[in-house]
Amino acid sequence: MKIKSRIELLNLESKDGKDIISFPPLSDEDKETINPIVPPTSGIRMNIYEKHNNTYVMTKRAQYMFLRVFKAVSEISKGEIKKINPGVLLVSDDRPSANYLLGYFSKILASDGYQIYFQKPTGSKAELEAKDEPYYSRMSTPYGSASVLLHEEIDLVIVLTASHNDILWNGVKFYIERPMPISGKVMQKISNRALELNEISLVSDFSVKYIDADKKNNDYIINIVQDILDLSILKDKKIILWSYMGTAPEIQELFERLGVRVILIDEQMEPPNPTVNINHQKIERLMKQEDAKIAILLDSDRDRLVIIHHNKETGEFSTLLPNTLYPAMHNILINEFNQKIINVRTIPSDPRSDKFSKLNFITGVGYKHLGMILYSAIGDNIDSDKFQSSILYVETPQGYKKIRSPKDIQDFIQKSNIRGDNILQVLWEESGGHTINILQIAGNGKNFTITPKYPAIGDKYPTEAILIISTLIEMGYNFSDFVDQHIIGSRTMIPGDDKRKIKIVQAFVEMKEQTFEVKNLEYKIGTFEEINGKIAIIHLWNDKSHIYFRPSGTGPGVRIYIFGPKDTTESELNEIKIKIEQMFE
Repeated sequence: MKIKSRIELLNLESKDGKDIISFPPLSDEDKETINPIVPPTSGIRMNIYEKHNNTYVMTKRAQYMFLRVFKAVSEISKGEIKKINPGVLLVSDDRPSANYLLGYFSKILASDGYQIYFQKPTGSKAELEAKDEPYYSRMSTPYGSASVLLHEEIDLVIVLTASHNDILWNGVKFYIERPMPISGKVMQKISNRALELNEISLVSDFSVKYIDADKKNNDYIINIVQDILDLSILKDKKIILWSYMGTAPEIQELFERLGVRVILIDEQMEPPNPTVNINHQKIERLMKQEDAKIAILLDSDRDRLVIIHHNKETGEFSTLLPNTLYPAMHNILINEFNQKIINVRTIPSDPRSDKFSKLNFITGVGYKHLGMILYSAIGDNIDSDKFQSSILYVETPQGYKKIRSPKDIQDFIQKSNIRGDNILQVLWEESGGHTINILQIAGNGKNFTITPKYPAIGDKYPTEAILIISTLIEMGYNFSDFVDQHIIGSRTMIPGDDKRKIKIVQAFVEMKEQTFEVKNLEYKIGTFEEINGKIAIIHLWNDKSHIYFRPSGTGPGVRIYIFGPKDTTESELNEIKIKIEQMFE
């Protein structure tokens, strides 16, 4: 998608062989953007463009805010790593602002003494685009995140992306020494430092090293998935691939290794988010034309997933969203392939695989919570501040029990009597993130051990699930048959800025343990809270339905999720939304 754009060029001063950028004072709005009241679930996102008629303008104001954040990420991350010359892998998605911002970020990192690594361009199109562009380094967020673990020379990974947000936005996701989103006091340090800065210096004379982290990721993925399923059925099959921004060369290469013929749709969608934006007519027409069973749809940084399944026997097309895809996949693996699964899911995600899993943990939204369960289970040191600001529960016969320490997690796994060399621990969320780690669990008492069979990934890594889902569909499994069809989930959002978000949630906190009546239906009011006691998710429930709502960390509003009877869920959700909006007009 070509856009008409214009960049307001910054004023540079020269001092001691370096370029200096001086920052103007911040407005109150700027300060709230850099240090939001509701912390984002991963990294930080801001508008990089303003749209003036049909032209996207990258204003000086937006650039100054990004450069403040870039410098703060560089400084604070280096302090956490404690090396003079740490290695940083700097990559981006395919947003039109990417190369320009990558250039500035590279010069900031070089000024702070980092050795900079770029992803080697792969695929003919990427190689051509990189030829005339000195700051070209493309990678998906999941592959970037995992690279901090898979490459010894990499201490920090930075991904410039705004994920599923439209191209007016860009942002920064980053990973320090471990594939797990940064949160808590480190994120707060970055916001605070960004607000303090008056100027930054840039270095233009520095070296960049190229690595093929995509290949190393694909090696890892094939190894782990082949321990779960035989992938040979994929050979000579056709699969439609539509990455809503860019062409996902890493996934193309992965499928091609397995003998799959990838049929690419190279067309940008706006917003680049398949969970809300699907051109069914175009996809179904191409699937019929190519005689393909599977179409894979991905957002701009490839951590959100939708699958379209064409059942050739009935001619029907099924749109499989994450809240059906993942519970059904788990149920098939457990009931058809005798896999043992420890299920770790976010609170608003679908419960329809819980009853078959060996153990169920539920967490707050985002992988900053999910990763806590994984790394605590395998005995890694967890920053106390991060743990205390997490929402972590385990399912027991008496209901959900709050987890209060990393040892609690190990104790629950030990008491569950789950043992074996190939225990699957799945980490997943309703928006599309999914990760599989294989654990080796043995012994009892002091001899009890939990060991990851492969390096442990604590961030979104859905390509493993993509391979498994594609294999199961080609084997003839109909995913809708493997989840209870009497229950469905849905979601919506109440618009609002950070102040309105907090006001809505706080009002329900004060009504905890009371009842909430909507159109003659009564709901009990409960909460899920962080270990340190801060309440973050509201829970409304009765005998038939469960509703959860929380301030969004990636958008302007309060997200509401519901699970309930198929015939009434959508109307219930709409009535609850209307009632809450009326309460906070």
